[in-house]
Amino acid sequence: MFTQNKYISPSTRWQALVGALPFLAFGIASILGKMDRPYGIRGHDAEMVVYFVALIGLLIGWIRGFPLWSYSYLGWSLVMAWSSTNLRVYGVDWGYRIWVPFGLTVLAALLWTRSLAPVKRLLPDVWNDWTRLTFVMYAFGAFVLLIYDENHHPFLPLLVAVSTLIVAAGAWVFLRSPNLIGRVLSILVSFVAAMIPVSLSYLTWDWRAYYGLPPSDHWLDSSGIAPIGVLFWLLILFWPGLIALIHRFIGRRTANR
Repeated sequence: MFTQNKYISPSTRWQALVGALPFLAFGIASILGKMDRPYGIRGHDAEMVVYFVALIGLLIGWIRGFPLWSYSYLGWSLVMAWSSTNLRVYGVDWGYRIWVPFGLTVLAALLWTRSLAPVKRLLPDVWNDWTRLTFVMYAFGAFVLLIYDENHHPFLPLLVAVSTLIVAAGAWVFLRSPNLIGRVLSILVSFVAAMIPVSLSYLTWDWRAYYGLPPSDHWLDSSGIAPIGVLFWLLILFWPGLIALIHRFIGRRTANR
């Protein structure tokens, strides 16, 4: 699963920056949501801007045949639509209507290309390079790390900013990595590192009292991060590695015939 993959090649610096942009954008939206509506901007309004930026990136990436950086936009398009499906914001239930822009983006891509060739290229690309799906899942993981939901730490914007820089750096390094190990480590290290400011935020404000929970003498209980939860998310991030195992199994069976 972690052997060198000849299909993996590094993105350019510009492509890496483009691929990291949605991570930075959502971090900024999260910070705005934690502040007292600067310039009249509400948090979810900013998140919807991120959604449309992700859709634009997805459209461009689709037209270009799904280059590696476009998987970032695919992931963020899915996570922004998914996270708003059952969300009531400003008195409005989005429901499945939030998926309409995603569907229109797919339709626009099909009409523009007049072909399924980009999709036909995406499937073998994922088959030969499972880390592309891990990059999609990384958007889901970054979303969870950056929302800081119901967190009222006095330095919350700063903590969100630190987490944002960490996950965006992880995306940039992933895209610039020339080999499989580099990609795996970039996701693993950045995801775990981004948990540090999250944990610090819980350790340095009385969130247990806020939620009406009894105090705890164990620092791990107060960190807001459970080891089983970390393991769960690592499985979510790296389950696409099963594709490599299947690929190897089929290759061996074919070779033995």
